[in-house]
Amino acid sequence: MMFGRWSFYRIKVFYIFVSILILTISLPALAPGSFEEGYELYKKGKYYEAETILLREKELSPKNLDVYAVLGWIYLYTGRYVKAIEISEEGLKISSTDTRLITNIGRAYQYLKRYNDAIKYFQKSISMSPKYPYNYYYLGRVYLDMGKYILAETAFSAAISLKSDRYIFYMFRGEAYEKMGKYQDAEKDYKKALTLKPNDPRLKEALIRVISAQATSQQGIE
Repeated sequence: MMFGRWSFYRIKVFYIFVSILILTISLPALAPGSFEEGYELYKKGKYYEAETILLREKELSPKNLDVYAVLGWIYLYTGRYVKAIEISEEGLKISSTDTRLITNIGRAYQYLKRYNDAIKYFQKSISMSPKYPYNYYYLGRVYLDMGKYILAETAFSAAISLKSDRYIFYMFRGEAYEKMGKYQDAEKDYKKALTLKPNDPRLKEALIRVISAQATSQQGIE
């Protein structure tokens, strides 16, 4: 009788062990990725691998706005601008106030050279998040592409006033100054950018260019 009970107990324990083992083995198949995994792959520049995981995560967590934002960045960095707009608009149906999605649409329109649409979205994002410097930077880039250099300089200056340690803000404000023929101001910005990103070949070339332009202008006066 005791032997029978002991055998029953061993069978029950064995059954529980096997059930746990099967569940453990099957979990990766049920949940092959997560937002965190996809985001880490995105940060490493493995955009298509990240996209696969994040699209799966989107199906599992359709209201996770972080997924829509990162997918938008992936599509921007891989040149799929229409898809960036589509995924961002899909996310905005969940929350119309997520400025990451609004900014992503603006950036996509900028790359598509639909500048007026880009300006509209950047201005909307600025109105909702006025202390985020990159929105002013993106707006400045649009104005620079449009040849509206005074507006570009104003936007870049706003970005710098909010975050003064980004070389790229000074680099593009320097370009706006250079386009306007303000070579001394451009020189100052290119030098400042070089202190933040030493040995950048683009900045070195730009600095030489504006110094040469100043020398040429001085010779013309003499």
